[in-house]
Amino acid sequence: MKKRSPFLALLLSAAAFSFCLASCKTTRFIIPGEKKVAVDNIFVEYYNIAEEYSKIPNYQKAAEYYLKAAGNKEISNAAYFKAARSYALAKNWQKALEIYTEILKHDKDNESVKESLAYIYAMNNEFEKSERLYLEAISSNPNIARVLVNYTIVLVTLEKYKEAAEQLEVIKEKFPDEEKIASLEEKITAALNPPKDESEGKIPTELLQPELTE
Repeated sequence: MKKRSPFLALLLSAAAFSFCLASCKTTRFIIPGEKKVAVDNIFVEYYNIAEEYSKIPNYQKAAEYYLKAAGNKEISNAAYFKAARSYALAKNWQKALEIYTEILKHDKDNESVKESLAYIYAMNNEFEKSERLYLEAISSNPNIARVLVNYTIVLVTLEKYKEAAEQLEVIKEKFPDEEKIASLEEKITAALNPPKDESEGKIPTELLQPELTE
């Protein structure tokens, strides 16, 4: 078990202490706006705790605290994006899907979010949805090697080998040094020209992780 960093322990204590102060009844005179400042500080502390969990890294806990921090409107967007990213890095695909999907509803033209969501759909075995989003991403920007490779892998997984072969030629032309070309070509060639003994070619086992939006 990893030891909690002294700074993280301090933040956790500070957050608990601040929450207690905000929750406990008091008879002293309250300065106008003071309660709001105290509450806002709690959300900032939640955000700082999440940042520390990300450094450990404990992405599941980081995501939970980012969501707590999202209660503050001023930092909600950043916290919400980082919560989605953290859930994805924690391989909690369902939670990541929920948050990225919600983000995309409000930011429909965000290509980075589309790519992140396409990747997560694929990792969650929802390949048709992944295919659609990767195709949208390629239509907007056809010059990102990672997106082209992942789209081709999804096509192979869906057994759309002719389309995959076409995409592979694009990758060869634009990114001849891409390391997954060989394994993709082996799998596609084996599928389009099956040997008599029906032995299978090798399929790439991992998608290239996108720069998950935060």
